[in-house]
Amino acid sequence: MNKFSTFFERLEEFSTLEGFKSINDFAINGLKYRSSQKLNRLRDGKNKPSLEIIEDIKNKFANANLNWLIANKGEKYLDGVDHVMQEPGPRPCKECQLRDKIITSQEQAIKALQGQADALQLSMEIISRKTIRKNP
Repeated sequence: MNKFSTFFERLEEFSTLEGFKSINDFAINGLKYRSSQKLNRLRDGKNKPSLEIIEDIKNKFANANLNWLIANKGEKYLDGVDHVMQEPGPRPCKECQLRDKIITSQEQAIKALQGQADALQLSMEIISRKTIRKNP
């Protein structure tokens, strides 16, 4: 890779080293995106990667040297090894996935209800203040 390569070219190289067939494969199976659109927009070299993309790469590939990926400085991997193929971890069972979805849904409902409760509390305070002003 030459020193003037683009982020996208380095990302392609990294994804190949990690065993992915293409950027699409890397986006969907490596980073768990729904499509490769986020990565393909970087192809022309004018667009810069978002912090979300950088964080996703770091979270999924802890041995990736982000300094190399972003600025083409240093080695490709933090441990100095050019390629360390890691086996994917065990997939959670279907019941566990369903449980996690239910928990997430319930957490969102709780947050929404807390927001409504906060709004009602504020409304009650405003009404109470108006009532106090009317009845001195």
